[in-house]
Amino acid sequence: MLIIIITWLLTIATTQAQSGLSVSPLFEGKIIPTQRMVETRVKGKMLTKYQLTLFRSVRFKANNKQEINRVHDMIEQDKKKNPGITYTENYSSEKSRSKETLMLQLPKQGNQNRFLCYKRNNEDVTVIYMEGTLNSLDTLRELIK
Repeated sequence: MLIIIITWLLTIATTQAQSGLSVSPLFEGKIIPTQRMVETRVKGKMLTKYQLTLFRSVRFKANNKQEINRVHDMIEQDKKKNPGITYTENYSSEKSRSKETLMLQLPKQGNQNRFLCYKRNNEDVTVIYMEGTLNSLDTLRELIK
């Protein structure tokens, strides 16, 4: 019973972390069904060497351009609502296969720096939310390459 309560509390804590962001419904499985996503949540000592306290990512293969556009638009909304430091890379080839990376440093929440990353390689989409004492988007960029 104690394990169930702890698991429930951890789920609530990681869900609250990115609340208020346009991309939150993606992490909740409301945009892409959870069965189609690979979700990773890491919290605790494993992250200390990266100066992070929370790492949460979802990865999926988009079934169509609408899914890609919807997630991309959510990231763009968060970028507009949270002006700050950003890093963007866009690539395209002759065959119109696209790759793009967008990294945002969001406003602090308490004493935690927050980051949102979007990476797409054709239909493969990854969205990552991180928080911790790490304060450099350049350092973060090196960590997730």
